[in-house]
Amino acid sequence: MQISSLVGHTIDVFSKFRKNPALPADAVIRAFFHDRKYLGSKDRRFIADQYFSVIKNWRRLEALVTDCFEDREINVERIVAAHLAALDGHAAAEIVSMFDVIRDAEKLPLAAAEALADRDRENARLALLPDDERLAMLHSFPAWFVTRLRAEYPDAVESILIALNGSSPLWLRTNTLITDRDSLREELEEEGIISEPSAIASEALKLEKRVNVFGLHSFTRGAFEVQDEASQLVVPMAHIRKTAIKALDACAGAGGKTLHLAALMKNHGEIFAYDIDPYKLEELKRRSRRAGAQNIRLVFPVDREKWLGPEKQAWFDLVLVDAPCTGTGTLRRNPGIKWLLTEQMLAELVAKQRLILEENAGFVKSGGALVYATCSVLEEEGEEQMAWFTAQHPEFQIEETLRTRPDTLNMDGFFAARLRKESAQNLVSGSRPGQTSS
Repeated sequence: MQISSLVGHTIDVFSKFRKNPALPADAVIRAFFHDRKYLGSKDRRFIADQYFSVIKNWRRLEALVTDCFEDREINVERIVAAHLAALDGHAAAEIVSMFDVIRDAEKLPLAAAEALADRDRENARLALLPDDERLAMLHSFPAWFVTRLRAEYPDAVESILIALNGSSPLWLRTNTLITDRDSLREELEEEGIISEPSAIASEALKLEKRVNVFGLHSFTRGAFEVQDEASQLVVPMAHIRKTAIKALDACAGAGGKTLHLAALMKNHGEIFAYDIDPYKLEELKRRSRRAGAQNIRLVFPVDREKWLGPEKQAWFDLVLVDAPCTGTGTLRRNPGIKWLLTEQMLAELVAKQRLILEENAGFVKSGGALVYATCSVLEEEGEEQMAWFTAQHPEFQIEETLRTRPDTLNMDGFFAARLRKESAQNLVSGSRPGQTSS
């Protein structure tokens, strides 16, 4: 397919996303490709790469359009043209020629295309801005988010922004209820998929190329789940040594970490999986069947009091709180998030995380563990939440924390902490687990 036609398709799919940026960006393009089965794999890859890059650089591209067109009007065609000039390095005359043949596309003035391609012009404009605003414009983030990042990571703010706009590899988690990592790797190779094992996540495989894995026999038989490498580090933090335990996944969602927990427990014990969204639990039900996970009890909102009533206080050996958060650690894969995120939303999520912690801390038995996790790069949703929680609940002691960043490890930004609930006797005596009182 000619590049002009591919650019036309990029305009079409980005137009659909722009009309409703609250929709997940990947869902929009999946539906787009579903309706256009004539597109080959290479064409789809080009369109997808362009589409996600436009979303990631949206703010910068809009600023270019307002600066380079006399009427300062922003539309989809001009945004994509700005991407071709600023991110792809196409010459002005080439861009004008493309748009001359794209059906129903606006014809671009050569002077505007030349201005879009003029990096010195853009750099001079950006240099006039305060540093946080310059970085926010250049890398397309809300200015308040950049300011918060600088406060938390003063020496790494730009490297984090660049990494969050990068691409993420596709990771699989081996379902050890069905196979092991080496065997899965061999099976994938037989299906034409080359993979590489992670050095830090014991069940993770990174695919050499991004492919549609959901049609593979290895997937349909439950041999793996798609899960980022950083996400695969969370559940092992529970340090499960006895598998016949009682566990609660308090924010199970569609069950990525629930299924990982089931595998680590080797289908022994019992996992109570709760979520406020019953549709996500229905998806977990389907995924559980495929994965062969038989120790999961789904707790729907209407049944919460039945299964998680007062008699379950101090009953669970392990409580996992994978809390709802900004998702800023996953922006490489979910770039549309940053165009919805506001300071008010962050404040509301921080309050919700605290409420969820308060609601579920009582379920942990004496000597049991609480694992808290967020897929956020912001300390407000991670380290600061744990400082607040342990101040409110001195019976919990932090044993281990984890912080991952996309700029240092090429993985999603995650925070996780494992806390141990002390016995009443230890609290009275002042001793800690593993210590004896004098």
